[in-house]
Amino acid sequence: MLLTVNTVVYPDVEYADTETAFLQPLIVTVCFSGPVPRHLIHTDIPIEISASISEEYKGITLPVIRAKAWIFPHLHCSLLTNKWQSLHIMPGSIDQEDSAGDFPIPFLPLASTFNPMDTCHWAALSKDIERWLVNDIRTTSVPQWAWGHDAFWLAYIAAHLMFPNGSWSAWDPRIPMEGQFIEEWLNDDGTNGSADGISSNETAEHPLLSNIWESFSRHIALFYPFVLIPVS
Repeated sequence: MLLTVNTVVYPDVEYADTETAFLQPLIVTVCFSGPVPRHLIHTDIPIEISASISEEYKGITLPVIRAKAWIFPHLHCSLLTNKWQSLHIMPGSIDQEDSAGDFPIPFLPLASTFNPMDTCHWAALSKDIERWLVNDIRTTSVPQWAWGHDAFWLAYIAAHLMFPNGSWSAWDPRIPMEGQFIEEWLNDDGTNGSADGISSNETAEHPLLSNIWESFSRHIALFYPFVLIPVS
């Protein structure tokens, strides 16, 4: 039987424009009151954390949980709570470079001039992600690689909506053509909104760009839960 504690919290909201807004990250501490007898301590003690949001936001946004151990030797839970409250952390004061662990993300946030409906902007972004993967990350075994790899293919396809047909730019061969998005794109027979057959003049405002932008935004939030395009 699990010992469960529930609470309801309300994130701050940052308004990007007249139509969209971003729920800001929440900083939550989970501390444990009282000492635990040593004979009950195991190497790994699983702690289940869940986050729920109203059904009306289904398909629009979703909570992303990232946890990291915080060591305060022999510090009682109430003291930790007081210590946390004394930090006076303000919204937006989280170090955004910490969002990818030991790997800063130089291509985020996107430029305030970034236009998700412009394939040229996507082309430049895909090159930035490519350089980050092969020059900074390099190790394919870390989760940042898998995250950046999928982000690259989302950006690359947004830049080349007729891929693998039409004209398209070469990419670094160290980035394999693998992953759910790119594999589904290549296997698409046209029923899922493939851009196959449209002229290059039509791609700039193609509805697929809106769909890819939504997928890209949700995917990026896994490691970067901040505003993607800052308000200028």
